[in-house]
Amino acid sequence: MSKDFIQLRKLSFLGPGKESTTLNFETGLNVVCGASDTGKSFLIEAIDFMLGGTKGLRDIPERIGYDRVRLGLRTSNEETFTFERSSEGGGFNLYEGILEDQIQIDSGERLKPKHGHGSTDNLSGWLLSNMELLEKRLRKNAQGDTRSLSFRDLARLVVVDESEIIKNTSPFLTGNPVSKTAEYSALKLLLTGSDDSAIVPAERDEKKIVGTEAKIELLEQMIADLNDEIENKNFDEGELNEQLGRLLSSIDRKREEMTSFQSNLNESFTQRRELLGFKEEIKNRLSEIDEMLERFDLLRKHYLIDIERLKGVEETGSLFVHYEKVPCPLCGSLTDGDHNDDECDGNVEGVVLAAKMEIEKINALILDLEITVGELDLEKEALLPELNDLEERYSAVEGKIREAASPNFQNSQREYSALMEKNNEVILGLDIYIRLEKLELRRDGLSNVGESDVEEIKTAKLSKMTLNGFSKVVENILTEWDFPGSSDVYFDESEKDFVISGKPRGSRGKGLRAITHAAVTIGLMEYCKDNSLPHPGFVVLDSPLLAYYKPEGDDDSLIGSNLKDKFYSYIIENHADSQIIIVENEHPPELYENSINLHIFTKNPQEGRLGLFPVENR
Repeated sequence: MSKDFIQLRKLSFLGPGKESTTLNFETGLNVVCGASDTGKSFLIEAIDFMLGGTKGLRDIPERIGYDRVRLGLRTSNEETFTFERSSEGGGFNLYEGILEDQIQIDSGERLKPKHGHGSTDNLSGWLLSNMELLEKRLRKNAQGDTRSLSFRDLARLVVVDESEIIKNTSPFLTGNPVSKTAEYSALKLLLTGSDDSAIVPAERDEKKIVGTEAKIELLEQMIADLNDEIENKNFDEGELNEQLGRLLSSIDRKREEMTSFQSNLNESFTQRRELLGFKEEIKNRLSEIDEMLERFDLLRKHYLIDIERLKGVEETGSLFVHYEKVPCPLCGSLTDGDHNDDECDGNVEGVVLAAKMEIEKINALILDLEITVGELDLEKEALLPELNDLEERYSAVEGKIREAASPNFQNSQREYSALMEKNNEVILGLDIYIRLEKLELRRDGLSNVGESDVEEIKTAKLSKMTLNGFSKVVENILTEWDFPGSSDVYFDESEKDFVISGKPRGSRGKGLRAITHAAVTIGLMEYCKDNSLPHPGFVVLDSPLLAYYKPEGDDDSLIGSNLKDKFYSYIIENHADSQIIIVENEHPPELYENSINLHIFTKNPQEGRLGLFPVENR
């Protein structure tokens, strides 16, 4: 490695009224390990963010209240500096020394977030100047056009997150065909120390391309405007897509909730209508029963009056038998032997007997009437509890219907409207990326117009000697780690990746891809160091030992092997003067803990360090 490099020293999050959170790094091996969901991956994102990454920090709950981030650095000449940046993005403040964790600091030097060629008034230029790479250029296409080297071209080679470390494509390329030439040129710069500033672009037929260049210039301006809009709004396409997915799920759940409520409401209306009908039927029947009982009571009274009258007739007739003879009240004749029944229109005994029979008949009718009244009373007694039950059920249904106007349901409606509004905002944000992609495709298509009229400069290639030397470094690392089948490692320049024992590195399981990616990244730093070539001076790796705790299958597993021990032992012994930061779930072997700057995230507020952020934020 060249004498000019930088190393990380301190990462801090600060905010008004918040307990600062700090993580210190040292030269040599640094390991951050522990439970999931403690901020380990967020730590990698924060380091990349403070090295000029345009992707904003995730808005995780633990970060709320922290409005600035600081990253302390040490240069190869033992000078120390601190960069400060808003957690929302934007430019940087540069301070001399490693700052203490207080918010109020005297004004530092302002650094722009965007790279400017040959200038140190921006973060990228400042970092490159401390590596003697300030004015280097990278070739960007087959016609020999070049662009300025940015520190971001190097950052992606030394800060490797979990998604990158397991990908099945070249560890040196992002996969974007437009930037492929420049990305490979950045690798060439590190492996050879030579940039592409000597390349002279091929001459072009100006008459044929003036109109095309004008269109390209217009497209470039439109692309720049969209990029500015993305930066000003702090958009990130990946986060927007994730947010859209979450919003759609929330909208579906809220829609189902409201649909279910509306369905229940409709069902309640139906139930209320049915219960009201049943209530009316019972009330009508009770009214009929009360009316009939009143009539039956009046009829009974008439029956009793008739009985009293008939009993009077019966008693009066009976008296004729016990009194002295007097003239017949009917015919006036004396009631003697000469008084014949056929001479008299009345028959007292017959009348009495008829009265008795009529009384019996009326008593029978009263009995029938009492039975009927009893049945009606029983029916009424049965209907009253049923009516009470219907009233209670009706009141319950009425309560459900009133809930439709309750604050909770109104809040649900407002939440649904807010979700739809946010969904539209995210879609508009993603639309910017869609328009940007279309403009870039049109620009790239126009850039290729007339290529037959442009002399194509031979694509630069790395020498076999350089690639063989780099391959031997990677092979030695894998061998020292006891990686299975680590013999015969060579670089396939067509794929821009390594072949290990005849098998392409990218064709292996994600666990083995992770450990081999780590070997390639560390090997690049080692090769540069051994050959006094430029390199940032540090490496940050997320989950290189994935094959130990999350293998895809038996062919991807390293469980039971001694690679983990060899991995840590090799780095400790061979990179004491370099800086390697490892983020892992599992702890390193206890044997090596005293040789490591170790940070353990416990996820337990009562033991050790909870995570990246303090207890109050969890």
